[in-house]
Amino acid sequence: MALTMDMDARKAELLLRAALLDDASNVGERLAALSADIKVDDDGDAWITLDMDLWPEDKESPEAEAIAKMLWLEIDWSVTDGTFPFAWPGLGAHSDKTTTYFKMVLDAYGGQRPDKGTK
Repeated sequence: MALTMDMDARKAELLLRAALLDDASNVGERLAALSADIKVDDDGDAWITLDMDLWPEDKESPEAEAIAKMLWLEIDWSVTDGTFPFAWPGLGAHSDKTTTYFKMVLDAYGGQRPDKGTK
């Protein structure tokens, strides 16, 4: 019995996101990879939009490009801003550990506790 891959847009988007994570070198870039807007269509085109406050505009993703090549996709890269959930998005570039990063966020917010209540 032969296995079939059943590659679809959702699986291609997941592989591209994982590849972005492979190229991320700090918490900010990993957050950019996780929150990236990634779209793939049936015509072999892919669009990746990254938050420029988290992913340096001049930074490439060789892993995402390699995955795209294996999937016969052409990537159209773009950037956006203002999508980050915390102030001081640049803090993420100063840590490779999420716990260290979030401690810096908490310190920057004056020690506020995360609001777990629903409104």
